[in-house]
Amino acid sequence: MKMVLCVCVGNISRSPMMHMVLQQLLGDTIVVESAGLSRELAGRPANYRSVACMKERGIDLSKHVSRWIGDLDLSRYRWIVCVGHEEAGKVHSALGNLSVDIMIANEHAGGIPDPYDHGMPGYWDCLALLDRVMPEIAHRIIDTQ
Repeated sequence: MKMVLCVCVGNISRSPMMHMVLQQLLGDTIVVESAGLSRELAGRPANYRSVACMKERGIDLSKHVSRWIGDLDLSRYRWIVCVGHEEAGKVHSALGNLSVDIMIANEHAGGIPDPYDHGMPGYWDCLALLDRVMPEIAHRIIDTQ
């Protein structure tokens, strides 16, 4: 089964939401997962605002547990979608010689801003942005299968 990994800093806000949006776009033909770059945040639940935002969509993030990319076998993933250039650079360093396509969501407009300090409006804006940019990511993934 082909797999995609969505990556943000802590895997508690943006990448879990990105994961769910992308999974809906790709259906069940490709497995989508998420992880973060911060080892310290591994094992935490999704931010309550991410959970609330996605619940309005009928998507349950309440059981999400954040993961650190260092605990994953990155060779399992064909594509890795990052929230920004800095995150993509760190993922690239972690990959070593592995051949994985790294993409940045909303690449030409600075990525996906962190909603953490902006309350619920920041999370709604983040989800709206994901809704706008993830179809392009899904098409790129489908086109490169």
